[in-house]
Amino acid sequence: MLINRVKEVISERMSIHPNYSFGIEHCWNKLINLLSEDTQKTIEVLKELDEEQVLYVSEVFEDIAYKLQSQDYINELEKLEKKFPNLNLASFVETAKDFMN
Repeated sequence: MLINRVKEVISERMSIHPNYSFGIEHCWNKLINLLSEDTQKTIEVLKELDEEQVLYVSEVFEDIAYKLQSQDYINELEKLEKKFPNLNLASFVETAKDFMN
Protein backbone atom coordinates (compact mmCIF):
# COMPACT_ATOMS: atom_id res chain seq x y z
CA MET A 1 0.00 0.00 0.00
CA LEU A 2 1.09 3.53 -0.76
CA ILE A 3 0.68 4.76 2.82
CA ASN A 4 3.06 2.06 4.09
CA ARG A 5 5.67 2.86 1.44
CA VAL A 6 5.45 6.57 2.21
CA LYS A 7 5.79 5.97 5.96
CA GLU A 8 8.85 3.77 5.33
CA VAL A 9 10.53 6.57 3.38
CA ILE A 10 9.61 9.11 6.06
CA SER A 11 11.16 6.85 8.71
CA GLU A 12 14.28 6.54 6.59
CA ARG A 13 14.39 10.34 6.18
CA MET A 14 13.99 10.86 9.95
CA SER A 15 17.01 8.69 10.61
CA ILE A 16 19.34 10.60 8.26
CA HIS A 17 21.82 13.05 9.73
CA PRO A 18 20.91 16.66 8.78
CA ASN A 19 24.30 17.16 7.10
CA TYR A 20 24.01 14.09 4.85
CA SER A 21 22.48 15.89 1.89
CA PHE A 22 22.79 12.95 -0.52
CA GLY A 23 20.72 10.73 1.76
CA ILE A 24 18.13 13.46 2.31
CA GLU A 25 17.83 14.09 -1.43
CA HIS A 26 17.47 10.37 -2.05
CA CYS A 27 14.50 10.25 0.36
CA TRP A 28 13.01 13.39 -1.18
CA ASN A 29 13.14 11.81 -4.63
CA LYS A 30 11.44 8.67 -3.34
CA LEU A 31 8.68 10.72 -1.69
CA ILE A 32 8.20 12.86 -4.80
CA ASN A 33 7.91 9.77 -7.00
CA LEU A 34 5.48 8.02 -4.65
CA LEU A 35 3.27 11.06 -4.09
CA SER A 36 3.23 12.36 -7.67
CA GLU A 37 1.52 9.44 -9.34
CA ASP A 38 -2.13 9.91 -8.36
CA THR A 39 -3.71 12.98 -6.77
CA GLN A 40 -6.47 11.13 -4.92
CA LYS A 41 -4.11 8.53 -3.48
CA THR A 42 -1.73 11.30 -2.42
CA ILE A 43 -4.53 13.13 -0.64
CA GLU A 44 -5.57 9.92 1.12
CA VAL A 45 -1.98 9.43 2.32
CA LEU A 46 -1.66 13.01 3.55
CA LYS A 47 -4.84 12.59 5.61
CA GLU A 48 -3.30 9.58 7.37
CA LEU A 49 -0.01 11.19 8.40
CA ASP A 50 0.68 12.57 11.85
CA GLU A 51 2.19 15.97 12.54
CA GLU A 52 5.83 14.86 12.48
CA GLN A 53 5.34 12.89 9.27
CA VAL A 54 3.67 15.89 7.60
CA LEU A 55 6.65 18.01 8.59
CA TYR A 56 9.00 15.71 6.68
CA VAL A 57 6.73 15.48 3.64
CA SER A 58 6.42 19.28 3.61
CA GLU A 59 10.03 19.36 2.43
CA VAL A 60 8.77 18.24 -0.99
CA PHE A 61 5.28 19.80 -1.15
CA GLU A 62 6.25 22.09 -4.01
CA ASP A 63 7.83 19.34 -6.13
CA ILE A 64 4.70 17.23 -5.76
CA ALA A 65 2.53 20.24 -6.65
CA TYR A 66 4.58 20.83 -9.77
CA LYS A 67 4.16 17.23 -10.91
CA LEU A 68 0.50 16.82 -9.98
CA GLN A 69 -0.77 20.23 -11.13
CA SER A 70 -3.86 19.65 -8.98
CA GLN A 71 -6.01 22.16 -7.15
CA ASP A 72 -7.33 19.30 -4.99
CA TYR A 73 -3.79 18.66 -3.78
CA ILE A 74 -3.35 22.35 -2.92
CA ASN A 75 -6.67 22.30 -1.06
CA GLU A 76 -5.42 19.36 1.00
CA LEU A 77 -2.20 21.21 1.85
CA GLU A 78 -4.31 24.11 3.09
CA LYS A 79 -6.26 21.70 5.30
CA LEU A 80 -3.00 20.33 6.71
CA GLU A 81 -1.88 23.89 7.41
CA LYS A 82 -5.01 24.39 9.55
CA LYS A 83 -4.80 20.92 11.14
CA PHE A 84 -1.16 21.39 12.23
CA PRO A 85 -0.71 25.13 12.92
CA ASN A 86 2.51 24.51 14.88
CA LEU A 87 4.27 23.38 11.69
CA ASN A 88 4.06 26.82 10.05
CA LEU A 89 3.29 25.31 6.65
CA ALA A 90 2.06 28.57 5.08
CA SER A 91 5.27 29.28 3.16
CA PHE A 92 5.40 25.67 1.88
CA VAL A 93 1.76 25.89 0.75
CA GLU A 94 2.33 29.24 -0.98
CA THR A 95 5.39 27.90 -2.76
CA ALA A 96 3.42 24.82 -3.83
CA LYS A 97 0.73 27.11 -5.27
CA ASP A 98 3.40 29.02 -7.20
CA PHE A 99 4.79 25.77 -8.61
CA MET A 100 1.36 24.94 -10.05
CA ASN A 101 1.44 27.90 -12.41
